[in-house]
Amino acid sequence: MGSNSTVWPDLTEEYCIENGVLLATSLYYRLTQLFSLTISTLSVTYTIYFLCRYYSKIPFFHRNLRILFFSLSICCLSYSIINGFLKSHHLALSFLYTEPCQIFLPKILYACMTVSCFFVYVISQFMMTSIVIERWIAFIFIRKYESGYTKLGPALIAGTVLISSLLVFFLFNGQSFAGWYVNGRLFPLTIYSRANLVLSSMLGSNIICLIFTIILHLLTPKRRIRMSLSSKFQRRENLIASKLFFYIATLQSTAYCCSQSASLYLRIYHSKNPMSAAYKENVDFFNLYTLAMPVLSTLYFAKVKRQRIKDIRNHLDIKTIGSDGWTNYSTMIKKQWN
Repeated sequence: MGSNSTVWPDLTEEYCIENGVLLATSLYYRLTQLFSLTISTLSVTYTIYFLCRYYSKIPFFHRNLRILFFSLSICCLSYSIINGFLKSHHLALSFLYTEPCQIFLPKILYACMTVSCFFVYVISQFMMTSIVIERWIAFIFIRKYESGYTKLGPALIAGTVLISSLLVFFLFNGQSFAGWYVNGRLFPLTIYSRANLVLSSMLGSNIICLIFTIILHLLTPKRRIRMSLSSKFQRRENLIASKLFFYIATLQSTAYCCSQSASLYLRIYHSKNPMSAAYKENVDFFNLYTLAMPVLSTLYFAKVKRQRIKDIRNHLDIKTIGSDGWTNYSTMIKKQWN
């Protein structure tokens, strides 16, 4: 597992063609790069629009949920930016290289690509885990959650960054990133066993997170306790938020589970296949999720907005309040959402 156990061959034109050029210039590999680049570009564009549109108008009232949700959105945006840069670089290099050995990445560039990409990938997973933890705490301590636990969100974010950093340190500690690689998402061959262990641990964590998400979704609608008016309002907001995060967490956990399972399968059973790098690009379902998440959230926010306006109209007694009162109240609601 150490770097001394791997002997790298000298670069020859024949080696570069066989292990680099044939893969990088194949139609299948180029199409996978182009598809991934397209998804990342769309994701970056729409996520920026989403953050600008809903940063101050998100229909969640608790500070913890706001900062956790936008932290997850920023993680997804960061992944899309890094992934888009990787794909555009690899795709352009496959057309612009002049000598066969130029197809391989310089060591410093490869190290920056693989570490940054994996760190954002890991922190995105644990950021969703933090949201699931926050939803469980809001569910259990509903009576005092609205006025308390104000530092929970920042604490969960700090814990997420710490755990992700430790995991990246464990994986890449002591590595020289020596070797010849055509793709910045590939792990160094010297950490083969360590990478499999990390991916297996992340897969297990995703499965646990998915199970707790489903349990919370099943329990929340059935919970009925006597509470004050403000607590009832908070409970309603928790239901709205929990329903959205059930969809998002289920989608993200499923994407991670499928991606990590497929990656482990390819690493264990097809590690010698020269096209394995292209196959790994096709199982990056998290890249698809980075586009689906803001789109799904936008649709859900629009649905919540329509439902709230409908509820206000259903509960408003126009005869008692009068037309002026209705006009003023509807104007206030419109300003809140527009």
